[in-house]
Amino acid sequence: MKKLTFITLFLLSIASTFFVVSCREPEPEPEPEPEVNPLDNHYFDIWVRVGSGGSQADVVRNVADVAQPATISFENQGTDVTEYMDEESIIHGKYYYQIPVSGDRYSKLQITDKDGLVKVAERPFGTNTYKTYRYTAAWISDKEFVIMACNGDRSDVIWTKLRDEGNALTIVSEGALNLPKWSPEVNKYNTAGIARYRKADNKIQYVYCEYGGNDEAPRVYVATINALSMQVEDVDYSTAGAEMAGTAYGELLQDKVFVDDDGTLYVPVVATLPDAESYTCRYSRIFRVPAGSTKIDKNWLGFDGDFNIGKIVTSTYIGNGKALLYIQNPVHTGLSDDLHKKAGWGSAYNCYYTIFDIASLTTSEPKYNGKELPFSKGTFAQLSCVLGDNVYLGVNPENDPMDIFVYNKKSGSITKGATVAAGYTFVRLAVMEKDANAPLQ
Repeated sequence: MKKLTFITLFLLSIASTFFVVSCREPEPEPEPEPEVNPLDNHYFDIWVRVGSGGSQADVVRNVADVAQPATISFENQGTDVTEYMDEESIIHGKYYYQIPVSGDRYSKLQITDKDGLVKVAERPFGTNTYKTYRYTAAWISDKEFVIMACNGDRSDVIWTKLRDEGNALTIVSEGALNLPKWSPEVNKYNTAGIARYRKADNKIQYVYCEYGGNDEAPRVYVATINALSMQVEDVDYSTAGAEMAGTAYGELLQDKVFVDDDGTLYVPVVATLPDAESYTCRYSRIFRVPAGSTKIDKNWLGFDGDFNIGKIVTSTYIGNGKALLYIQNPVHTGLSDDLHKKAGWGSAYNCYYTIFDIASLTTSEPKYNGKELPFSKGTFAQLSCVLGDNVYLGVNPENDPMDIFVYNKKSGSITKGATVAAGYTFVRLAVMEKDANAPLQ
């Protein structure tokens, strides 16, 4: 009897506990994290060129949001940076880094409408010296970067590792790559290659060309460099093109290579069309180096066999397996009936945007109100950038306004934003981080 009573009480205890728990208020769902607006921490620098010939000037203006339909005027506004700096710069966070016009030092700079051009830090050259706007760079961390370029006689590639210490730039180490020569006839390298840092394994991927050899086919090389020791660990090459899309200025002005979400490096290359009237009549291919590899993927080639693509001028990864390409093609833009003819190439309104889908190897032009965006002039310009879900597409057309269109990656929609006032040459659109100590006016 006692045993039965104990069991009964035990069961009643469980039942009451269940009743209390079942009647308890459910735990509230956690509040979703508020979406961060990238414009809270970023703004845009618009670069324009004023004048012509020897009287040109580079003027920069800060703009809070270029997606808004306003006209950006430079009449008595903006900062003239011509005397000290070039538009070709290493942009990182809030600052521009470059070899300034003086050609004898490293500079860290900031441009604000309020204070103008601010020289945050300067450091004279050490052993290695560099020419203005003829080098490339790779950031190893938020505080350390490497500058690279060919040496004076272009027989090797030199490098300088710099540390950014706020108001000071410090040279950490310097040296040369001692790149292997693939042919005894090779006697020089291109002025500046393209350098990208691969954080996953602490490597620098350096893309470059050789000149002077007598190989059966031209080559574009990718060297894998240990970012700590700066020793070359491997070199591979592709015969897809004669040169990469950027040989002289690295990526100081334009996006020339891109890296996808998985860490694969994509390299657009160019070559002259067979039987063309001029060296300037060119076509492009894209090769890639898989994430974690030192070897080029021999089983993949973008635009393989398509000589009608024209020349890829810039390439920017926009996410979701897609890249924005800015292409020079006088046939597509209606200036020629044959890419092999010299007519229509050179400085003309012969460039357009297209979105490249990596998986399907297809392209599609972005459209506004059912029409392709206006064709642009400017093969030495970077009029596009990416911030958050938006891709900003600036145009520099012959007859239409210099508008900035906004392509939303999620919805696929395109809207028209700001317009750069007439009378200038639109040369650069850059995303900058905001500085609490130097707010926008």
